[in-house]
Amino acid sequence: ALMNKASVNYIQIFHNHGKEAGASVAHPHSQLMAVPVVAPYVESILSGAERFYKSHRQRVYSVMVDYEQEKRKRLVYENDDFVVFAPYASRVAFELWVVGKRPNPYFERMTEAEKFTAGDALQKALQSIYVGLGDPAYNFYLYTAPCDGKDYPHFQWHIEIAPHTATWAGFELSTGIEISSIEPEKAATFLREQLKVA
Repeated sequence: ALMNKASVNYIQIFHNHGKEAGASVAHPHSQLMAVPVVAPYVESILSGAERFYKSHRQRVYSVMVDYEQEKRKRLVYENDDFVVFAPYASRVAFELWVVGKRPNPYFERMTEAEKFTAGDALQKALQSIYVGLGDPAYNFYLYTAPCDGKDYPHFQWHIEIAPHTATWAGFELSTGIEISSIEPEKAATFLREQLKVA
């Protein structure tokens, strides 16, 4: 409903879990913000997807999904429609992405079946973090193509999950460069094992 308003160009859905992640209310909830601009970070991932396509004639998210399925080093979970993996250049320790196997820039254009498999993939990702890291604070963000009337055929809607396992200090605050204390391959192996325990 909000995406059809003339004043809305982007809708951001996010979830804060735990005090360190900014959760101000104790009960589980997600938030939706409808804004008149496309945020700079979202612009950067949209333009990155477009540049990759122009350079390689392939969709970057499809390439990532195919690679993670083939190599399986960073893969934590997959079902018929989605993969959960620790991204190659993880910004934080134990970061996970939930990405669809079918190219689709728009979250709202999921099929009925994908609603269930997306929920399953997100649940397994969060379960691996809960069990493996002892219920840490975390944020997750759902990135979807803007509703600004433009077309974004090379983007892929996805969810990024960022557990809070460390505190930003002088280096991170002064440079904006985030440090992950574990390689994504090791994080994925550890989190994959947690799903066997749970």
